[in-house]
Amino acid sequence: MKVTKIREIPLPKVRDLLEMRQGLGPLESYQVAVLSHASRFSKIPSDKAEKLIEELVDKFKMSRATAVQIVNILPTSVQELRVLLAREGKVFLTEDLEKILELIRSHTE
Repeated sequence: MKVTKIREIPLPKVRDLLEMRQGLGPLESYQVAVLSHASRFSKIPSDKAEKLIEELVDKFKMSRATAVQIVNILPTSVQELRVLLAREGKVFLTEDLEKILELIRSHTE
């Protein structure tokens, strides 16, 4: 197997990929552990996760890595969101944080 691209992916996508791989044969022990973790902590389907990541990156000009972490955690408060956005190196206004939370809510209903 050859790595052709390195890209951050959300937990729901990890879960889907490992479930697909599991259909081809037994998983290695570390893959079973990752699948268990991804299944336990995935909160939305992978298609909604990807759409939310794209919208976060496009509308709020954040890195894909930060958007993936937001999708993995799905924060529900401004305080939680601030912690995840701290790595961006820019200040997000409270109104922008509220818009991000609204976008998250729209993808989790």
